[in-house]
Amino acid sequence: MYPKVILLGTSHPHIFHRIDYLRQNHITVLGYYDSDSEVSSRMQEHVDCPRSTDHKQLLSLDFDIAMIHGRDHENPEYIRLAIDHGAKGIFVEKPGAAQPDQFGPLAAEIKARGLVFEIGWELHYLETVEFAREVISQSLLGHITEARFHGGCPGGAGAEPWQSNNQNIGGFFYSLGGHVVETVVDLFGLPNQVVSSIRKLPEQKPHVGCSWVPGLFEGKQLNPKVAIGTLTYEDIASAILEYDTINVHLDFTAWESSGYLVDWTMDMYGVQGSLHLNFDVPGGHLMLKDAKGGWNAGQNPLYPETVHQKGDMLKAAFSKQMNCFFERVEDPNCEVARCDEENAQKLLLLYQALYESARTRCWTEVEK
Repeated sequence: MYPKVILLGTSHPHIFHRIDYLRQNHITVLGYYDSDSEVSSRMQEHVDCPRSTDHKQLLSLDFDIAMIHGRDHENPEYIRLAIDHGAKGIFVEKPGAAQPDQFGPLAAEIKARGLVFEIGWELHYLETVEFAREVISQSLLGHITEARFHGGCPGGAGAEPWQSNNQNIGGFFYSLGGHVVETVVDLFGLPNQVVSSIRKLPEQKPHVGCSWVPGLFEGKQLNPKVAIGTLTYEDIASAILEYDTINVHLDFTAWESSGYLVDWTMDMYGVQGSLHLNFDVPGGHLMLKDAKGGWNAGQNPLYPETVHQKGDMLKAAFSKQMNCFFERVEDPNCEVARCDEENAQKLLLLYQALYESARTRCWTEVEK
């Protein structure tokens, strides 16, 4: 099968990763559309396909796959249009919708029609996340009672357009924090209830931040002058997720002093051991009370710097997600990794509860 692709919305920077993948794998792209005429015009120099000035024209083409990178509030309608025009596969940039409740009806129809759907939480495919799944599935830690996850973004990145859409439920915690929260849902499922604090901090004096991307075509800028408390949405987010037999703690800040993923961590504590991982940089260790599963008792170092460099895993995760998606389109029954409509719906249900808890300042049950 040689799938034919359309690009429905091109306003998120991850579109460039996907265009590179399509080009490198010689996949036919029939055309593209974006609702912003300036974005649409400037995108012409980055793609090898015709520009459509009307989404109806693009959707009238004989396509197999719709790759959707519109603004968050546009994407539910783009998903609907792709479904209605016979898409066999749909890939949508995360989080998939500006408001969590916009996605449920779409997820139900995608499943009912047997369509191949993938959402762009590429950290689902990180080697470190895969390793955490194996540790849990093999019960290397015994019963886990507590886990802690940290995420965030470089100081300045919280002000980027994709974290500042005034039609979204929230900011960086929603659009970027979901990478980490999706990992929690993947490893432990949905909690029974949550309590959260998602808030803007009082405005403070300007300082030199880490980095940000001011616009789609502007590239990363280092050391911007920024100020805590000036973002459209939250500066920090914290939460406790309560399960039957485990609590999971989340903490996020939009003001990290380092680049993406450098400070992102996961820690799990079981009765027979503990796991400490960085998401995408060298380091981490598996601590075991007794030798088990081929691992030694005591501290087992993981991902040494001599073998793993920062960024290598992330690049591999981007590619693996696309490989798996195209394999699934070719054979919907194949057994490969996926971050599909069920993953997306679970994550959005959790976000709905997290933001509701922050609003009411009360424990909130999670819909399942």
